[in-house]
Amino acid sequence: MCIKLPTSLKNKLKHRLKEAYAEKPKLIIGKSGITEAILKEIDRQFNINHVIKIKFLSNYLTEDFQADIDKITKKTKSSLVDKRGKTIILYRQRGSVS
Repeated sequence: MCIKLPTSLKNKLKHRLKEAYAEKPKLIIGKSGITEAILKEIDRQFNINHVIKIKFLSNYLTEDFQADIDKITKKTKSSLVDKRGKTIILYRQRGSVS
């Protein structure tokens, strides 16, 4: 996914993305799935950071993983930056409130 940003902001975001790859996930989603509490926590994390890393545990059962990612991005007004296995990195500009 390509996010169009001004060059100065793009450089800051690149730096933040490199940090996100190295750090532990901010949120871990298990077998209870995507609940309102999870969505509120994602929103809370976006109030702290532009970029958050979310890991889905292997016991997370779903028919359509991509549909669940789309649900999260739609409800939180964020963008999917990267997906590697069951780990995703999301971005949301400051000021975008779900």
